[in-house]
Amino acid sequence: MSDSSAETKNKILESAKKEFLEKGFMSASLRTIAANAGVTTGAMYRHFKDKDALFCALVDNAIDVTTKTVMSADVIAHQKEDNPVGGEHNKSEDKIMRGFLNYIYEDFDAFILLLTKSSGSTHEKFLDDMCELYTSNCLRTFRYFYKEGYSTCCPDEMTVHVIASGIINAFAEIILHKIPKRNAVKFIDNIKKFFHYGTMHMMGIPCD
Repeated sequence: MSDSSAETKNKILESAKKEFLEKGFMSASLRTIAANAGVTTGAMYRHFKDKDALFCALVDNAIDVTTKTVMSADVIAHQKEDNPVGGEHNKSEDKIMRGFLNYIYEDFDAFILLLTKSSGSTHEKFLDDMCELYTSNCLRTFRYFYKEGYSTCCPDEMTVHVIASGIINAFAEIILHKIPKRNAVKFIDNIKKFFHYGTMHMMGIPCD
């Protein structure tokens, strides 16, 4: 892609972000996006096939990072550790959550788009999808803990769903309420401790 073509694409994306943030996906106008980017609609279509493709280009990286973070809870990741319920794993989880929180504030607008402006787009069920993925990962992991003798109890699927959804929605609340990062760090630390130690106790796993 030539420099001029890349510059045009970036102008279109910046214009699209502004339009989506102001009006949401459904009400956003491609003509307005093109006009504010200083290009024709034809030129815009050379870069993006439709409005959904534009929206996806703005949020896909945020979705990829979120998905990778959620997948860190899957059973395969835990099987690689000598003690998947020990203190070192807890520190690893803290690092993963801090990294994800840092990313949120680097691409905050993308998360605003996903959580409040995505109705009608490919990603309108982003939050539900992440809750479902995290629930399924946690459920398989908890069953693995029980099978391997790390825990003495395996919670039922609804309990796991509430736990997993609570953690995902805690991050969503940070975005929806536009909490300053310094406050969000403490908030997530509290939420993580609450769910971590509560879950460990419920499953009969000794807490470090």
